[in-house]
Amino acid sequence: MANIHQTLRPFFAVYVTTLSAMAFDFWLISAMPQGLHLTKDIIVSIVVGLVLTVAGLFFRAKNKMSFSAAAFAFANIFLLSQVNLIAHLAPSYVGRYYPLVDQTLARIDSTFGFDWIQYFEWHVNHPLFGMTCRIAYLCWPSYALFIIVVLAAYQRISSMARFLIASTVSLTIVYVVAIVTPSYGAYFQHGMTASQHPNFWVQFSNYKDTYDALRAGVVDIYAAEIPSGTISFPSFHTTTVVLYLWAAWSTPARWITLAVQTLCFLTIPVQGAHFLTDMIAGGAIGVGAIMFSGTVVREDINAKISVLETGDGSVRCQIG
Repeated sequence: MANIHQTLRPFFAVYVTTLSAMAFDFWLISAMPQGLHLTKDIIVSIVVGLVLTVAGLFFRAKNKMSFSAAAFAFANIFLLSQVNLIAHLAPSYVGRYYPLVDQTLARIDSTFGFDWIQYFEWHVNHPLFGMTCRIAYLCWPSYALFIIVVLAAYQRISSMARFLIASTVSLTIVYVVAIVTPSYGAYFQHGMTASQHPNFWVQFSNYKDTYDALRAGVVDIYAAEIPSGTISFPSFHTTTVVLYLWAAWSTPARWITLAVQTLCFLTIPVQGAHFLTDMIAGGAIGVGAIMFSGTVVREDINAKISVLETGDGSVRCQIG
């Protein structure tokens, strides 16, 4: 049994990582004037996560380790999803006394030779391409589920565990960094408004008003419509592009992932109002999180689970 438990260690690591990130999320929310409240949406996400956890344990007892891994993976996503949606507002409040870094980010962009306005206008002048990029950008939240399904279908269990660990670790790092590097974002820095491009398909978030309200502590984070776009540096969208590409690369889904994530990457400055510097930092966090996950998860777990699912009891006892 000790050897069988060894195959579950990566998923224990995933859970420890996820619960740690949730604790950090809850701390961020509790630091705000409204405090922490278990809303209906949060409760539903937690209940769904627990149900999926029970399903994972059931499949584990039935020796269906691939199904068990997938259930645990979906559980992790649901446990983080709603808390993440609310907690992404908190860094703006927690870091309200730190100076804004927009001018510094813009100067770094210029050093790299990146003209944000010119790049934005190019998308405006190529509306079909811009629309295609936007669709890829909007697929971002659900693409993690697609990655998990693909990894489960192709028995990439160690990659699934690493993907979940890397996602949770990188999101936590983004939160921490965002606290000490507050930024209005590229829309405000470059004076971009919706009236300048009325026919261009992009949602110009009222970033400054939301940010100022958060820094003043007067935004209700439990409102029906939660303001979006409150973290500029680093770009978590860019982080996930790196994670999605890495996770899918060992599967037949690598080419569709490459196409979708390339389009998403190209529109992050436009649809996400990010500086190029935001993206560089987000990409570096993704790479670092992947490297970290490799120190936690043993790559031979795929072979172990394959034997567990196909062998009899005597074979399972010999795994090591």
